Amino acid sequence: YFASLGLGFMLIEITMIQRLTLLLGYPTYSLTVTLASILVSTGVGALLSPRLAARTRQPLVVLWVALAVMVLVYQFLLDPITEALLPSGLGVRILVALLVLAPTGVCLGMFMPLGLREVDRLSSDGERQVAWSWAVNGFFSVIGSVLTTILSMTFGFRVVMFLSLAVYAVA
Repeated sequence: YFASLGLGFMLIEITMIQRLTLLLGYPTYSLTVTLASILVSTGVGALLSPRLAARTRQPLVVLWVALAVMVLVYQFLLDPITEALLPSGLGVRILVALLVLAPTGVCLGMFMPLGLREVDRLSSDGERQVAWSWAVNGFFSVIGSVLTTILSMTFGFRVVMFLSLAVYAVA
């Protein structure tokens, strides 16, 4: 589960950094805005995850469906949005990028705390297992950053984005 989260997160994050470069004009803007938006919104998602868990019996299924919808929106609407906003000022484009990424970040931010809570609940040595879960996640995040680059060069960023859905489905 935690390996899939680390890998899937990087597949999405690096793909979105690349995909938003045209909208924002420079790779450094795309890197900065994407990281800021996703990292802040994942924190919000982590904060909201207990509420989702309390309101639904299958929170992971709900999250995966929401993620699938967002991936489809990115695949089919991000290019038209980019084309429409290219004449706009940088501030408008940054704001739109932040708003486009925030729902995905909130969604992605919920997976980890939900899993950690289950690990703690199901394990007699919860604290140790939670630490191990973080380590596995971190390891696969590093692997994911390199793998995303290789896969995107071989198959393209659109395929990598759909692959991220498959990885989250495994989780």
